[in-house]
Amino acid sequence: MNNLVLITSVINTPDKPLSYSKVRSVFTREERYEQTKKTIQSIKEKIPDYKIMIVECTDFTEEEKSYFEKECDYVLNLWDKKKLHANIFGLSKSHGEGTMTIEALSYIIANNFEYNKLFKISGRYWMTDCFNYKLFDNKKSNFHKINGAINNIYTAFYKIPYNLTPTLLQFLKQTENLMVQYIGYEVLFGIFLKAIKYNNVEFITKMNICGHITVDGGFVVW
Repeated sequence: MNNLVLITSVINTPDKPLSYSKVRSVFTREERYEQTKKTIQSIKEKIPDYKIMIVECTDFTEEEKSYFEKECDYVLNLWDKKKLHANIFGLSKSHGEGTMTIEALSYIIANNFEYNKLFKISGRYWMTDCFNYKLFDNKKSNFHKINGAINNIYTAFYKIPYNLTPTLLQFLKQTENLMVQYIGYEVLFGIFLKAIKYNNVEFITKMNICGHITVDGGFVVW
């Protein structure tokens, strides 16, 4: 495969607060499920030569399990790893996202996945009609600076080359101490890019990724 697309997703969010919001998600399980279907359909429409991997932490219904196993090439459900629940469902959003990404990248490396580019997209986000795959069809890492800030990196969608996967995994493992201190995941990725000295990194001004913010339902386009 040329493109491995990783979706980080939690269909069924618990009624627990985040460090910055009493409301974890304004969307129901059913709404989040439908939004994630849109994510998958978007990948199939916009990214060529793909394989889709979803990492979840939900006790799937039979319908959900059947759908994801049919529509995704790889399904990694962390629900039975109860020791991870405190990380994923805790106050720190970055620790939740970081933990799921660590588990996914570890699985990818352990199973010797072969690909050229690794795309990561957050579940419930999708690509607009203006999405241009050609901007990402290169051997570089592609990220977006939020409001042009080099230390605030958009993490709902990014792309890295195959050879950077172990480096990102190691970085995330080494910075869990920052995650539990509620560091923003966007700020953490700013630290990551600085750590690799922005080597082979190309910033994309307009990603053309959109979706709904989980804590208030607001619609955004990046």
